[in-house]
Amino acid sequence: MRSVSFAGIMYHKFCIIDERICLFGSFNWTQSANIRNIEDLNICDEVSLVKNYLLEFKALWDLSKTDIRLLRNPQHCEICKQPIINILFMEQEGYNETKIDVMQQCGCGQRTVYTDLYDISVYNNYLVAVETFDDDIAMAQQSGDEILYYQLMAQQDFVIANYLSLVRQNRMGFPIIHAVGVKAWEWYDKHDGEYVYKIIWKERGTEQYVENEYSIE
Repeated sequence: MRSVSFAGIMYHKFCIIDERICLFGSFNWTQSANIRNIEDLNICDEVSLVKNYLLEFKALWDLSKTDIRLLRNPQHCEICKQPIINILFMEQEGYNETKIDVMQQCGCGQRTVYTDLYDISVYNNYLVAVETFDDDIAMAQQSGDEILYYQLMAQQDFVIANYLSLVRQNRMGFPIIHAVGVKAWEWYDKHDGEYVYKIIWKERGTEQYVENEYSIE
């Protein structure tokens, strides 16, 4: 059991049973809530919803009070007044290594503040998380089985997000890593395009100021 104290209250409560069923709502799990208050408690076994609540639980468990404060109130650049965000980018370097760069981004532009090389398994494990479900997702899409398709997509998103959230335990000396990205080719048309930084994972609470992709300067 772990208890963490924060300013404010957690109004929307939830409980996950065996990673298959989620109970959520305003119900306070107290005797007063049970016999006096007017509360709501929903029970759901939809895969995508349960997976999202599992990720939320993991985030709340892993993030400290200081982490959450930094994510809600990021440091702002004195020049452009925009949030300064730390984005971890990874790509394969040669045959045996994964190149890790941490880039700081604000309205003024971007600059690489950390670079190191890791074992190729770091990048390969990400690819495995992505590719494990690809064939089944394609088959479900071709067959028109929408329920199976969305279940597989939810499972894939859960596996990828779980793996990428490991950046919490390896911040390379930075107060927080706001997002993880990869270099990807963006097509303008069938003849032209460019490489961009595409964000594949965002830490909780950063959605309002971390974009989905950035140009490479």
